[in-house]
Amino acid sequence: MQKVAVFTSTRAEYGLLYWLIKDLHESEDFELQLIVSGTHLSHEYGYTVNNIISDGFSPTECIATLISDDSPQAITRSSAMLAIALSEYFAREKPDYFVVLGDRIELLAACEAAIIAKVPIVHVHGGEITEGAVDDKVRHAISKLSSLHFTSTEAYRRRVIQMGESPECVINCGALGLESLVRQGILAREKMAEVVGIGPQEKYFLVVYHPETNKDSENIDDLLAALSDYSDIKKIIIYPNSDMMSRDIIVAIENFAARFPDDVLLIKSLQREFYLSLMQYCELYIGNSSSGIIEMPSLKRPVINIGDRQKGRIRSPSTLDVQLDYQEISAAMRKALSENFRDYMLGVENPYYGASPSRVIVDTLRAQKAGIQKKFFDVEFEL
Repeated sequence: MQKVAVFTSTRAEYGLLYWLIKDLHESEDFELQLIVSGTHLSHEYGYTVNNIISDGFSPTECIATLISDDSPQAITRSSAMLAIALSEYFAREKPDYFVVLGDRIELLAACEAAIIAKVPIVHVHGGEITEGAVDDKVRHAISKLSSLHFTSTEAYRRRVIQMGESPECVINCGALGLESLVRQGILAREKMAEVVGIGPQEKYFLVVYHPETNKDSENIDDLLAALSDYSDIKKIIIYPNSDMMSRDIIVAIENFAARFPDDVLLIKSLQREFYLSLMQYCELYIGNSSSGIIEMPSLKRPVINIGDRQKGRIRSPSTLDVQLDYQEISAAMRKALSENFRDYMLGVENPYYGASPSRVIVDTLRAQKAGIQKKFFDVEFEL
């Protein structure tokens, strides 16, 4: 039986990993070890480890490293604490695989500990580009540290191979985030509204905005001004991730909610089934989260992507890209809410679709054993 360690440090990452975790947990061929860290263990961000437990999973290791400070120094200290804790875990448990998803900055420390402990890394969602965030560099670095790769599109698979990874170790399985739409489904609107705390048929915008960590400062006044023009539509705003400058955004949205208490609802965290349901029934999804790029096209709801955080990521033609500018956002909102645009969205396909990506990953782990040593694949001569 292979021992597979899966790492999660945020609500969003866990939501994407849920079906993979479940399939590993229920397989007789694997011993799942779930390592929980980051905002999962922070009351400021909703203490979402409780959601993991309520889903029926028992964390193998809880590593509290989050410092109540979003400065570069605090994030570096937090990462160092994570590397130390994981070094002790790897020495004690010696897992056969260490599974990580995406591009969170703390994954550098986690993967450093795995490499030194000679634990093969499995990277999910490599090969993507997000030029507006430091995560872009992190993602590519993790790909070079990893032994097995599972990408969300064929273009991303080819990009990982371009980085020198062997083609037989890079598999396009589609985006994990879409799997919940098929295997879990969407809640009835009335049930979703009851849990969230809005009227059963109340119209709302769903707003998810994270810091652009390549910038020196973050000011979302233009976004909030554009939202305030629609006093007849509720604004449901999800708190940002724990990135540099995240507290600037938190202060701004909390002040916005205080100004318009009847029109704005702030949510620290939600279980994925409720988040997906919020996405399904919203009048408009607006912000800069990868959810808007990857998942919203399958739900056939309008999406406005703001700024450069997701710049370079493959997207559906139904995604409207704007800068963080009041005039641009307002014009995009008018277009997104028009009947012509809604009709257009119905015929757009999602480039991230894949049939049962979690099962593809589990079947691959079952069929092959990856090691630490890799041969650089030179595309110029061999592809």
